[in-house]
Amino acid sequence: LTACASQALQACGMKRVLLLLADRTHSRLVTHQHIGLDPSATSLRLDPQHSQVLRRLLSEPGQLRLSPGNIAQFSALLPGALKALFPSEHLLIRSLASHGRVMMIVLVDQTGAPIDEASLQAFGKTAQCIERALSSFAKREQ
Repeated sequence: LTACASQALQACGMKRVLLLLADRTHSRLVTHQHIGLDPSATSLRLDPQHSQVLRRLLSEPGQLRLSPGNIAQFSALLPGALKALFPSEHLLIRSLASHGRVMMIVLVDQTGAPIDEASLQAFGKTAQCIERALSSFAKREQ
């Protein structure tokens, strides 16, 4: 499922993609898929307690669009490892949920280029489809 999700995000114009899965207690985020990033992304493990942005996104589904206008405000709230992987002023971060519980955080960009409205809409629709797939997958396991 996550492999298809990362490919779908790439197909909607995102050049760099990182899918982080949350553990059951939301105490750790672990890389599950990545595209276009340094190989070090494979072993990335983050403690969300050290990032106000990640804690917020794990508490409820949401999206943060970083741009030159707000990068100064949010950059200090992101883990250094994420800033190193995405050295950009244009970044989308979204938490995806299944049945109201956040399961995954997605980070995407277009290799530092501004994200236009069409790409933003494509990302939003793709994220909704991934959420529906997560919910379907969760039901199947029960």
